[in-house]
Amino acid sequence: MLKDCLMARKVLEFGGLDNKLLDGNYLRCDPLLPRKPEKRAWKKPHQGTIKINFDASVQDKKAFYGLVARDVDGFVLGGRTGYVNKEVHIKWAELQAMEDSINFARSNNWKNVDLESDCASLVNRFNRRQEDLIMVGHQLREIKKQLHFFSQFNFCWAPHSCNKAADALCTWARTKNCCMVFNVDYPSYIHAIVLNDAIN
Repeated sequence: MLKDCLMARKVLEFGGLDNKLLDGNYLRCDPLLPRKPEKRAWKKPHQGTIKINFDASVQDKKAFYGLVARDVDGFVLGGRTGYVNKEVHIKWAELQAMEDSINFARSNNWKNVDLESDCASLVNRFNRRQEDLIMVGHQLREIKKQLHFFSQFNFCWAPHSCNKAADALCTWARTKNCCMVFNVDYPSYIHAIVLNDAIN
């Protein structure tokens, strides 16, 4: 139905969906067919760069987020969990997590930073921020003003399989309903994920 609506089609195309998806024939959907598993693993940053992965979720009129910063060896340098005690849309929760990630990098005086999120719409909006005229676009332009602090800054999309540590921190914040800041002494419940990411 969406692909047949001209207005919806324009919005989807503007959002980056290709014609292959829009013009496909989807008369039959078999939920029992196995889905192709995500095979990508977390990728280490370049030498001298700190990579921060973040994630957010919304539940019970609260927004929760988690972020973790790692170096070229996959060594955890720190992170945060937190929540916002008000009802917000998930895109605003992801935006809050992004802004907190940038502030975390600045507070640690890291100059070369790669930010990763599994929220494709936020990554796309940020990387095309001059074209976005809605409120999220305005907030992204405000965030951009903070980037002069960094020598090098990248914001990239990563599949969920590459964002497991941040996702686990976000889940922990939601389960415990609290905030936490840590440095190299990261929480034990993400140890297996961090170790697996570093090995791969």
